[in-house]
Amino acid sequence: MSEQTQGKKIAYLCSGGSMGGSQRQLLYLIENLDRREYEPVVVCRREGTFTDALHKMGVKTLVHPVRAWRKFPRAFLRYADAEKVVRSLRNEGISAVHSSDMWLSGYMRWISRRLKVPSIIHVRAPVGPRDVRKHCFDRADVCIAISARIKSNLVEAGIDAEKVVQIDDGVDTELFRPCCNGDVLGRDFSVDGEIRVGIAGRVVESKRQAEFLRAAEVIRRTVARKVCFFIIGRCDHEDYYNALQRVVGSDGLKDRVFFTGQRDDMPNVLCSLDILVSMSGGSVMFEAMSCGKAVVSAGFTSVKDAVHLQDSKTGLLVPSRSVSDLAGALKKLIEDRTLRNRLGSRGREWIVHNLTCQKMARKTQEVYQKVIGQGPKGNQG
Repeated sequence: MSEQTQGKKIAYLCSGGSMGGSQRQLLYLIENLDRREYEPVVVCRREGTFTDALHKMGVKTLVHPVRAWRKFPRAFLRYADAEKVVRSLRNEGISAVHSSDMWLSGYMRWISRRLKVPSIIHVRAPVGPRDVRKHCFDRADVCIAISARIKSNLVEAGIDAEKVVQIDDGVDTELFRPCCNGDVLGRDFSVDGEIRVGIAGRVVESKRQAEFLRAAEVIRRTVARKVCFFIIGRCDHEDYYNALQRVVGSDGLKDRVFFTGQRDDMPNVLCSLDILVSMSGGSVMFEAMSCGKAVVSAGFTSVKDAVHLQDSKTGLLVPSRSVSDLAGALKKLIEDRTLRNRLGSRGREWIVHNLTCQKMARKTQEVYQKVIGQGPKGNQG
């Protein structure tokens, strides 16, 4: 251990595997920790590009293929899995356990109780009372909500407001910046469209790619310019993916829609777009803004609740889930290059001043400073 890594140890729990949004955010946090104060020890369920990145950073990484906490009939084996993790951490001198994945909340509680250290959990998606009960968020010492909406969800579901801290996801503004190298989408897909519109995220129903394609079909019929559409992300549901392919084949979109699969070059991918559509939130929206791209947020937040993507200032916000409303917003941007450039420029400026990964890390360290030394309070029972 170097002289710069003498801080209190934080055990991070993560699914590991490929580099998804939560994994990237955890990397940002670890990269920007003050190592004089805090040292990371990361526990992953599986190896992959995420653990490769940790190894390159010299971060101690433990791989434990633990079973899902709540799935039966093998759920009783979770206790043996949890004890293996506890044994691997017991001699590390852990000061707190932080789960970046709410599906690992059971393991977080077990480790916290057995090691007698406080627990912190990240909540990255909207939740209801059933989710709060299922994951026992009330037993964590701190719940970190990545948005005002999620914070309200937790409080409304009965979590003590003093336990809930809002810390927005961060963006690496040096990595995600305008004018990255090359037109990777044009190169990889031989695209000749004038305007490129993308949606990024796992290909599952909750990400609403089907509605994105319906809006694309409206644009194809009503806009004279040739617009190409990109569905960016790995396929997590084969039946849904096949249904999307059928839509593309039947709606005259075959030469307009491209499925990219998972990409490990997202800064360049986003820079190859003219417009990014987000229909379920997520940090990719802010990454696109950081790249200076116009962003449309559609159907998951209201104008009054939006903080970072402000309608007609840093992006366009469509509060309804209406496909025609989404198509209308896209048409407005497609036909007005000046508007696209203005929103992209203002979006970039907002991210640089408000959503850097350094700011996210500082706020998270303030949480550690507050809870470490107080002992676990929320883990009883």
